[in-house]
Amino acid sequence: MSLQAQADEVRPTFGWDSLSESERRVADLVARGHSNKEIAEQLYMSHRTVGSHLYRIFPKLGLRSRVELARIVIERSVYAAEMVAS
Repeated sequence: MSLQAQADEVRPTFGWDSLSESERRVADLVARGHSNKEIAEQLYMSHRTVGSHLYRIFPKLGLRSRVELARIVIERSVYAAEMVAS
């Protein structure tokens, strides 16, 4: 069994932990206000691949828009910063 297949077996199907590393990088750049084209250039992928990642991210997190995604990413980073500070 490949490492990717093993990773897919243990990854949840819903929530933040269900996102792949690429999907998390896309989500982070969306939260920073980048367009699909800008994200594609930074991550060396096509803008269609970025769109595909977003298409998979939204249902995994129960979201419907980039704004909702940005809010979730920012809330997670603020929470993580608070945990490190305490």
